[in-house]
Amino acid sequence: MKRLLTIIPFICLTMVVVAQSDNPWQWQPDSRIGAQDRMVVFADLMVDGVSVPLSEVEQRYVVGAFIDGTCRGVAEVIDGSAPWMQIEVYGNYGSINDEGKPVSFLLYDKEYDVELTLYSSRSVTWGQDSYGTPSSDHVVLSTIANYDNAIITFPATVTLSRLHDVALTLTHTNAGQTAVAPGKVSIVIADGPHGWTAASATGKGLEWTLRGMAVGEYDYYVTYDGKPMFSDQGTDKGKLIIPAEVALENGWDWISIFMPQSFALTSGNGSFLPLLNNIIEIRSQKGSLYNDPQKGFFGDITQLSLAEGAYKVKCGQTSDNGGALVFNLGTAVDGAATMALVPMMKPGYNWIAYPHEQNHTLATLNEFLSANASEGDLLIGHDAFLEFNGLHWIGSVDVFQAGKGFIYYNSSSEPISLNWGDYYMPQETITMAARPTQWNYQANNYAQSMPVVATLNGVADLERYSIGAFVGDECRGHGEAVDGEHFFISVAGASGEQVCFKLYDATTDTYSDIETALNFAEKAGSLRKPVTLVTPSTAIVSPRSESTLALCYQNCHILVNGAPDQLLVSVKNMAGYTVLTSHSANTSVEHLPAGTYIVTASDGKCVKTIKMTK
Repeated sequence: MKRLLTIIPFICLTMVVVAQSDNPWQWQPDSRIGAQDRMVVFADLMVDGVSVPLSEVEQRYVVGAFIDGTCRGVAEVIDGSAPWMQIEVYGNYGSINDEGKPVSFLLYDKEYDVELTLYSSRSVTWGQDSYGTPSSDHVVLSTIANYDNAIITFPATVTLSRLHDVALTLTHTNAGQTAVAPGKVSIVIADGPHGWTAASATGKGLEWTLRGMAVGEYDYYVTYDGKPMFSDQGTDKGKLIIPAEVALENGWDWISIFMPQSFALTSGNGSFLPLLNNIIEIRSQKGSLYNDPQKGFFGDITQLSLAEGAYKVKCGQTSDNGGALVFNLGTAVDGAATMALVPMMKPGYNWIAYPHEQNHTLATLNEFLSANASEGDLLIGHDAFLEFNGLHWIGSVDVFQAGKGFIYYNSSSEPISLNWGDYYMPQETITMAARPTQWNYQANNYAQSMPVVATLNGVADLERYSIGAFVGDECRGHGEAVDGEHFFISVAGASGEQVCFKLYDATTDTYSDIETALNFAEKAGSLRKPVTLVTPSTAIVSPRSESTLALCYQNCHILVNGAPDQLLVSVKNMAGYTVLTSHSANTSVEHLPAGTYIVTASDGKCVKTIKMTK
């Protein structure tokens, strides 16, 4: 269970003898609002029918005077032979904004962080006359607090959208007799040991924010001062419903579902759901479904399942209100069963589902995905991909998103079980931001994606370059040298098309043509045998030779023999992050923490890679 409560304090300015942190109102000094005059109200304070001693007024309460919702003064306790409470109300004589306007009063209780309306025994209007005197005829300002007896009700059922905030408003049912102290209100969500669903206070006790991060149905409880409150249907608990959702992008999208039960595309009588009216086509690795404008749907896909893997869906338009078209998959989920439904990866290409309902980074999943992978395996997304280099995955996928589908290329001759890690891994705070690029293209116009692993012939300092892929004059994708050597280029297109490339130099802000062209295929190049892209100023050279470069690790030092001036040594941890770079033939790694690392040395012609355990 998890209990989160955030009390949001008022912010205020200094007034009279009240400390700045104690004043909840945005009162401006008279010089700021142009007030040159004042009237005085001498007052007594009563809370719950009992007179409040002036010492308590000064310590616990703040009394403010307002005209048209603007604070014009705060009560000051005058100490002397006859103490009294004096409120100086600022304004301008003769002004239509002030003269004759009613003056209202509010009470701020610092102990419970609550604002209360004060009822005045006399009607007070702003002008040149004061109300009462220091010794007599005081205005009595009163309010009802009675915090201990407040009663709150809450909605019996609240439906949340996963990973989106939903406002929850509690109802103060006996507001005429009591006030609510925000610090006494709490919401507890019985969401198991994972703490994925949270409630936080966003207002004065009755306004809350709920965030549903895990699919399911959860009980929630509201208490006030430790006492259980009841829902608007008389129950002592409410229900939070968080359905699984898959949102479809316009055009072609690669999707999957992570729920153990299948999502039926047809109703009980066999007709397709009205939700699918905007769907043009759905493809799986084994079947297809088409929406003919005259004949309607035909094909052999009637449901979406985790075991079937990924689906390529073409959405003609988004929902009628302009938002994404959403498949509501329901709420029943079993992590163990879900992971067990992930099928074996046969040799060759496999359309696979991403089985987590949470987004996770490559850094988090790299270790798990590497457990059963073979060198040369590919994990292909619609517009990004990864390759396994024998130790870890590298490429252009930074974040795996719930609801997205992938294609796995198993380079071995035997089926493997893909390890996605624990279903209930902790929620990650991830900022989803597209990598900045000067290439403009729409991958969603095409169902297929060709992953290209390439090197750029005769060009050093690859971080300054990016490569755009084109069919004719239309840009179809782009790639960068994610490991300082290999470009990972995702090309959207269709079989039979010829793909050519352009080079962009960010340092000079210039473009140049690349001579190499490829036919669109399932994949092109690999880390071991990349495609060599040739610019007009270079020529194709023979494959790299590693015979002139020697690399070893001894006594906390990386040693490179036969190293020329352009030597580059890089050290990466097992998560794929570069932790050290050097241009020296003798590099100390004494400062690195104990662990396993990948060391790569390059002299511009040859590359050597070793595994280093410190």
